[in-house]
Amino acid sequence: MAKKYSSCRYERHDVLRVFNETNQPKTMRKPMKFRISYYIPIFLASTLSTTVQATTWPDDANAILQYRNYYWDENPQDGAGPTREEWVHALLLEMDSGDIHDTFGFELGLGAADALMVGDSADNITNLRAGSSVQDPHGFAEVTRAYLRAQFGDDGHRLRLGAGKKTRHYRLYADNPTRILPAASLGYDLFYEVGDLEIYFSRIERFSRREDGNWGDKLSNFQGQEIDAVHLAGLDYSLPADLRLEAEYLESDDYIRQGLVRLSHQAQLGDDLTLQTRIAHGRQEDAGERFDTQAIPGRYPAASGHNARYNEFGLRLSHHDSYVGVDHTRVWGDNYDRLLFADDHGYWESSGNNFYRFGLEGEAMWKVSAGLGFADLGLPGLRWDGAYAFSDEATGFSDFSRREWRSRLQYRFDGALDGLSLAWLYVNHDTDGEPAAINGKAPTFGPAGLITHEANRLYLTYRYDF
Repeated sequence: MAKKYSSCRYERHDVLRVFNETNQPKTMRKPMKFRISYYIPIFLASTLSTTVQATTWPDDANAILQYRNYYWDENPQDGAGPTREEWVHALLLEMDSGDIHDTFGFELGLGAADALMVGDSADNITNLRAGSSVQDPHGFAEVTRAYLRAQFGDDGHRLRLGAGKKTRHYRLYADNPTRILPAASLGYDLFYEVGDLEIYFSRIERFSRREDGNWGDKLSNFQGQEIDAVHLAGLDYSLPADLRLEAEYLESDDYIRQGLVRLSHQAQLGDDLTLQTRIAHGRQEDAGERFDTQAIPGRYPAASGHNARYNEFGLRLSHHDSYVGVDHTRVWGDNYDRLLFADDHGYWESSGNNFYRFGLEGEAMWKVSAGLGFADLGLPGLRWDGAYAFSDEATGFSDFSRREWRSRLQYRFDGALDGLSLAWLYVNHDTDGEPAAINGKAPTFGPAGLITHEANRLYLTYRYDF
């Protein structure tokens, strides 16, 4: 059976765990390294927090200091996938000036991350960048956000502008925030709101990886050819009868283009019961001379072009802070798995985008999900969310099967421990199948490829609001 994996950068969810180093064998312990660069964000955090408290700011100004401590234990079971055991921590300061004179504002983020321990059996690390070995990763400090913004108009017509580095999130593009420090992009954004309609545009020129701090690298394809920018435009329109229309178009210049149209409806079935219905259609195709037609080892086979589509349907029934849902996604044409540039972590706003993508050509996924809040039982800080997704066919494979179970349990403390939270994420993803000789199109790599992965991820975070 052919099962392989590459850098495995495509998972979507994170975890926390309280981990006692003294209970580990000495061979697993790696000493924390301190470099002067790690102290820069800590020094700036102290300086900025003092400034925020001592200066008169708009009422909506705020500063947040977070300590993050993650322990991840992952393995491929009997299949193919990464083996990870990493215990890392980070300090992150984020400041927002609020709206100065109701018009201008700025946002600033500073972060530093390092390893506490990497297990001897690990062959992959994902929160930091490996150094001379996986067991000797590089810690880093960086500016995670530096963003200027302005707004003009009133509630009837409002224009918002922004420029700089930040973690962006749209329907077709998202900087991945699921590691100890988030990915970010450098670019420009414009939003115009009139009544129930919002129109927006974004241009992204540089990208900062989530596991390696820098101001931002230029975009390129896998052959090293530079991509000028990623352009994105969209609209969000609240229609009569509780309907909502979302549409978005994106193009990574001369490389990949994508489109999405989604219509949703929300119906009140009672005072506390809501039914949401959603249908969507998306497409992804090559967009010019920079598209990689030759094989990309570990990701894509050789291809003269790319043309992938998917349809999606979903239902969700919600009551207070609990819900149940069912989703169905079908892909055709090609695999829905192309990245927007070589360093991109990949994003797909679809129910088929789980811990890994259910996005192979011909793949039809069904997913059942549920979430439960425990406030009515006297535990307002406790919450559980889970999902089970499965598919049994994909073009170019024989004996294909994909299954994924995901469970997330989270508790947010209050009172004297307000700001502290713990979470545990468990994922079991298994993909089976043999590539069949059908036009040579069956890949075993990429965001939707054959991979087996069991993950236990634990987070401990503490947040302090100034």
